[in-house]
Parts: sequence; structure tokens; C-alpha cells
Amino acid sequence: MAETKKQPVKKNKVTGFTLIELLVVISIIALLSSVVLISITNARERARAVAALENQRQLQKAVEMYNLDVGFYPPDVNRGWDPGISKPLPSNSDLGYDCNINPAPCTCPSAVFPPCGAGTFPLPANWMAQVQTNWRGPYTTGWPNTAPWGGKYDFNNWSVTTIRYGCPVPPGVYIGTQRNYDESNPIPPKQEQWFLDQKLDADNCLNGESQLILVSY
Repeated sequence: MAETKKQPVKKNKVTGFTLIELLVVISIIALLSSVVLISITNARERARAVAALENQRQLQKAVEMYNLDVGFYPPDVNRGWDPGISKPLPSNSDLGYDCNINPAPCTCPSAVFPPCGAGTFPLPANWMAQVQTNWRGPYTTGWPNTAPWGGKYDFNNWSVTTIRYGCPVPPGVYIGTQRNYDESNPIPPKQEQWFLDQKLDADNCLNGESQLILVSY
């Protein structure tokens, strides 16, 4: 009886990625991840700039309503202070001063509260009495405690050209997005450049803050 020859078993050829191909794939994934991360970071920073601008514009409207009712702009107090748009007289929750409760330390001139300091627009002699009589606020729910980068918002009413960190700002009324009390947390250069490109920063240079103009003198 003739023997039956066994047919050889065909082995499936298994193919895979070579080391070079794997490295190429990993490099592409890393590149795409970095592009996505940069896009997310840029979008987040742009959102902060837009949020700061929106706060500036809301404060701008509130200050204008104050001016219409009272007959003059509020006092130029220090950064972080509400000059009088949520309460008739200035207040600062950070520093614990509220001129509506204790107006004594808030009279001019004062190291704590200088509404008629050098370079600021002068107020009427009886400005507190006029405010108490004509104020129709609140014109906003409150002064924002912190800017998106950790600094402070500031109402500025400068009667002369003021040098801000090397940049001259013409006389006028401004809502500033500025540093913190200790000069920390300025606006990052890339985000401040966005304000400059939009023509929303009256000092027209990179100095870590943005001044949105209301009125020029």
C-alpha cells in the first residue's frame, strides 16, 4: 500500500511595525499633542484677555452712570478700590476700608485715601455731600476683586500725563487692568499685545497693564 505524503503546513506570515515605523508614529503623535496643547493654552489666555476687557467695559459703564447722576467722576483711589459704584463712597474689602462706615480716614488728603493726590483730577470741596445727595446706585454688583492674571482693576482720573512703568499715559479717565498691590502679576506680554492690537490700551506700549480710556482731557 502506497504511503500518502503529508502536505506541508503553510505558516501565515506575520508582519508588524518596524522600530523606525514606531518611532515615526510616536513622533507624529507627540507633534499633534504639542499643537493641541499650544492651541488650548492660547485659547485659555485669549479667554482671560476677553474676560478682563469685559470687566473693564462693565466698570466703564458703571462709572459713566455715576458721572451722570453725581455730576463728576468718582475719586481716583488706589487699585483694587471701588471708587463709589456699588456704594456711594469708596471701599476696599481687601484692605478693610469702607468710607461709608467710617469716612474719617477717607478724607483728602490722606495716605490711605488720596482722592485729590498729585496728578489726579480735583474733586469739588464738598464732594462727599454731593455724592450722598445725588448718588442713585448701585451701578454694578461690586468691584471685581481680582483680574484674570491675579492683578487688580483700577479707576484712574489723571489730570496730567502720567508715566506708567516707562509708558506715558495722556490725561484722561481710564479703567485699568493692573498689577497687584505688591506690583506682582502684570498682564503677560502676549496678552497685553492683544489689547494693543485691538487698540484698547491707551499707553500704547508693553508695560504689564492695560488702560481702557473713557474720556481724554
